[in-house]
Amino acid sequence: MSEFNIVEQQMMTKDLTNEQKMLFNSQLSSAMKDRNTVLILSVLVGGWGVDRFYIGDMGMGLLKLFTLGLCGILWLIDIFTIRGKTDQYNRAKANEILASIKMMES
Repeated sequence: MSEFNIVEQQMMTKDLTNEQKMLFNSQLSSAMKDRNTVLILSVLVGGWGVDRFYIGDMGMGLLKLFTLGLCGILWLIDIFTIRGKTDQYNRAKANEILASIKMMES
């Protein structure tokens, strides 16, 4: 999947009022995780699952913590896939925030 970017965010909020867009953007900016930060975490301390804990994937974080990244296998895989997982996390947060704003509207 591609990077979660500003164009995708604008498409999500096209039906919102200006106040709702401002609320969405402020909440999303505080909830989003930076792809590069997560990659650095993955390289440096990914064997202990810190990268997965950071993006809210507690199950995989615990698995990596207790098995040391399945003896390095998951750590190596995550170095190449963690940025995509971060984009998935950011999209899910954006959809969650959007749903709560639309629910407040009705």
